[in-house]
Parts: sequence; structure tokens; C-alpha cells
Amino acid sequence: MLHDLQRDFAGVALTNSVAALLPHVSAARGSTERRLSVYHANTLNSLTDVLSAAYPVVQRIVGDRFFYGLAKAFIAAHPPRQPALFRYGDALPEFLTQFEPAKTLPYLADMARLEWARLDAYFAADCDPIDPQQLANVPPEQISNLKFTMHPAYRLLESNFPIFTIWAVNQPDLDPVPEVDFDQSEDGYVSRLTHTVIQRALPSDTLSWLRALKDGETLGTATALAMACDEAFDLQNTLRQHLADGTFSNFHV
Repeated sequence: MLHDLQRDFAGVALTNSVAALLPHVSAARGSTERRLSVYHANTLNSLTDVLSAAYPVVQRIVGDRFFYGLAKAFIAAHPPRQPALFRYGDALPEFLTQFEPAKTLPYLADMARLEWARLDAYFAADCDPIDPQQLANVPPEQISNLKFTMHPAYRLLESNFPIFTIWAVNQPDLDPVPEVDFDQSEDGYVSRLTHTVIQRALPSDTLSWLRALKDGETLGTATALAMACDEAFDLQNTLRQHLADGTFSNFHV
């Protein structure tokens, strides 16, 4: 009985389906249906606020009115399945690929992926990055055989659109907004250094290098793949940058 009541109340909160609950409640005055509908309105507003906090750039791009309509459609299709609301909304990027009103903004789904990667990185497990001094103690003849473990907050992103630039020009404190070439593709990564989320666009050689390391290749193999993209690939400076960014949490020979 209790389970059935909880299920029916969830139907009210998420879809405003009040019929199943009407035999179990009464209102001292006014319409019972209208009073129950308040729970639906509050739930819809609360979940929309959660999505708004997770996807501020998506909302800024499409505008408040469009975003509220998008949120309503998404909530109906993907109601919460776990009690931690900070994890709610991970399905929005894929939802946007099928959301007909967003078809005129083909980069919007990738922008949502970037925003979710930032949120995911922020809440990822804590882990100390590699101390550069540890690498300094590795014998030179073993350097090329090193394999790295990526930090739990590390996320690699590839897009046919300039999503990192689009994200940057849609920050509220930027004025004036520069022009964006939407025909350019842009790849990069998101991670977290202490309590700060960082993101960087990457050239193709560094992308190839990081992808190979993430897939478990040795430093020597990853560097060869990067140099196949661009023979001017600078291993020393690239490795220094990623040690500073805390990209790696461990390594072994």
C-alpha cells in the first residue's frame, strides 16, 4: 500500500497525473486536483533549477524561455533515478542530439558534454597528482617505457565544433564578445587541480599523445603517435604543462 501511494505521488510530482491519487486525498477547500498540481509545479521548477546550474552556457545560448521548454521535455523523458540531484542531468547531451527544436544549433549537444564534463570533474574522486620530482628519479633509459594513470577528474573531449571557444565567449563577464568561426573543430580536456576545474583546447598532436596515454600506451609510443601528427611535437613542454595541471595521478614502468 505504501509503495503504491509513493508511486502515485511520484506520478503527480513528475507528470501531474493526479487521477490515481485522488481517492486517497481530500482538500478542506478548493480543488483537490489543483492542490496536488502544486507538487508538480514545485518539482518541475526544482529540477529545472538543477539543470540550469549544470548547464549555464547552454541556457545562455538558447535563452531562458527555450531552456525552460527544453528542461520540461527532458524531465518528462528522464525523471531522476537517484537521490543525489547534483548527478541529475547527465543524459541531457544525448537528449539534445534528438531534440528537434535544437536542430538549428548542432553544436549544442557538444557544449552540453563540455559542461557536464566540468561538473563531473568537479565531483570526481580526490587524488594527489604526480610530484614531478618522482619522474626526475626515473632512470633515463626507462623514461620511454613509462605508463601513466590519468587523474580521476580527467575528461578528454573531441568535437567538430569550437566548443571551448564557444564556452569562453559565453561567460557573463566577457564584453565585447568576439566572433567565432563555427566551421572549426576543437578538441581538449577537462580536469581539476585541487578545487578548481580547468579546461584547455588541444592541438591534434597533444590530443593524440593524451589519448594514447589514456589508452595505456607507453610514453614512447604516445610520443611517436604525437610526432606522426606533427614532427615538431614538444614532449618536454607538453609533459611539464600536464604535470602542472595535475593530469596524471600515477605512473609505472
